[in-house]
Amino acid sequence: MKPKETDMYNPIRNLLAEQGFTVRGEVKGCDIVAVKGEIVWVVEMKLIANITLIYQALDRQTATDWVFIAVPRPKSARSGTFLKLKKLVKKLQLGLITVALDSPIQHAEIVTFPVGKDNKANKKTTVLKREVAGRTVDTAGGVTKTQINTAYRERSVHLACLLEAKGALSPKELVALGCEKDAGHMLHSNFFGWYNKISRGVYELSEKGIEYLNANASKNLIIYYRMKVNS
Repeated sequence: MKPKETDMYNPIRNLLAEQGFTVRGEVKGCDIVAVKGEIVWVVEMKLIANITLIYQALDRQTATDWVFIAVPRPKSARSGTFLKLKKLVKKLQLGLITVALDSPIQHAEIVTFPVGKDNKANKKTTVLKREVAGRTVDTAGGVTKTQINTAYRERSVHLACLLEAKGALSPKELVALGCEKDAGHMLHSNFFGWYNKISRGVYELSEKGIEYLNANASKNLIIYYRMKVNS
């Protein structure tokens, strides 16, 4: 079977998780973001190293100095193409990760680290860290044409599952049940149309919200929060 870009995600996630990172896929346009304390790593994946991958990686350097590109492991580490790639990423101060998709035990390896880099932080770094911290259920990096579980969507699903399980509630009650303190703002803005205001400060799950939860009942995010609110 022809490998897919998403096949690279789990080996890379496992590698970074073993180093103590919290790893999430598809974060603010990045294939993979890994956070450990104040350190933020970004990994961009492609089945073939091309100029698009390089451009993506260079763009990510505006958020963190620790940017890696990830490609399938070459048949030979001495191949001319691979040696040229190593030279290029070093010159661009990028890191390089290879993934052994051709092995029965698929695994990832860091070939080179970004050189001459500091652990800078800016507003973009903060946004990435906040998004990773806000997610419980992961989305595999490299996905296309599929719904991404952003932190906001996850918090919205949590609200919806609580309203489904407990009935109409106020923001104060939802916060007491484990929701974020801005639950009231989320209910009022009603970005996805999942909630109905039935009286002052009291909300219930809307028909659209019910349809969403039922249509996505097999998705990890829905399963997780339905189990959580009923435990």
